[in-house]
Amino acid sequence: MSVQLRSKKIKDGKSYYLDIYHDGKRSYKFLKIKVITKGPKKDNPVQRKEKIRIAEERAAQEQIRLISKGSDYTPEHLRQIYFEDFSDQFLDNYTKKDKRIMQGSVNKFKQIIPSDLKVSDITPELMERFKESLINNSDLSGETAHNYFTRFKKLLKSAKIKRLLSEMPTVDIIFKNPNKDENLKKEILDIDELRKLAATKCGNPEVKRAFLFCCYTGLGLAEVTDLKWKEIKSGRLVTTRKKTGSPINNQLSKAAIRLLGEPGEKEHLIFDIGKISHTAVSKNLKAWLKRAEIDKKITFYCARHSFACLLLMNGANLKSVADAMGHASTKTTLKYLNHVERLKDEAISNLPDIAI
Repeated sequence: MSVQLRSKKIKDGKSYYLDIYHDGKRSYKFLKIKVITKGPKKDNPVQRKEKIRIAEERAAQEQIRLISKGSDYTPEHLRQIYFEDFSDQFLDNYTKKDKRIMQGSVNKFKQIIPSDLKVSDITPELMERFKESLINNSDLSGETAHNYFTRFKKLLKSAKIKRLLSEMPTVDIIFKNPNKDENLKKEILDIDELRKLAATKCGNPEVKRAFLFCCYTGLGLAEVTDLKWKEIKSGRLVTTRKKTGSPINNQLSKAAIRLLGEPGEKEHLIFDIGKISHTAVSKNLKAWLKRAEIDKKITFYCARHSFACLLLMNGANLKSVADAMGHASTKTTLKYLNHVERLKDEAISNLPDIAI
């Protein structure tokens, strides 16, 4: 195995390339480094020396790359790549449907690291801290936190393939998917509680209207924020889930239609909450629930859970609820059915006793 730095004559100077002999095969890699020795743009001695130095360094790096191939060694020049630079390039080239979740995952990771963190400095300890930060983030559902962590591992795998990491720093970290749990962990609102909220003042009327609309349609905050009038067609909600790209085509209830208000232009947003931060939305919800004397920990995503349970409690079958929620199968929807069954068992257990 050998890597030789060579040059060839060009019109106004020399162009450098690598002559590589590896595993019995010869190949060439052109470095796009040119030393101009003729003409008005010719390099001065300092420029020539610097270009040759860079070419020699590139040859040495290629030699190290070939030697370390198949080992756990990370070449020094790869250890100097900043996470921000790598993640930006990774996201620019990422074309899959879950790009929004991938972007969210990277954003959450950047919140707990210094801006000058190098990819090679991502340790199991740091990934454990990242996991805990996702779990303890009140703005994320358990499933979303798990999805963020899973997507981030894709980025780490890419870094390992490019030899920026010698090993995966998540290999011994277990992050169970809460979706595999048959029980619904998040709180839901029943119809009496929704009526109390509807009759109670909220600090931001648009947050109130949007949240109640989601309780009657199953939309999440991302969908309702971007919802336009063109997605309301003949009393139906025709849109797409931001998270999965699944189509939604549901008839709107009378309550949902009332919450929409007067129709506007097709391209106009229905709910004016795009400029409100998620933190502000959460604060509005918390104050509103307290004012309504509802002692539950409710996030905006609970509106989606409440919609599914309301459908089941009003006689919808599992397949219908899965379609209304935009689930790919009834497997995800099953947790709502189990929650409704548990409520029924609790109600029976709480029936008043009689003396016989």
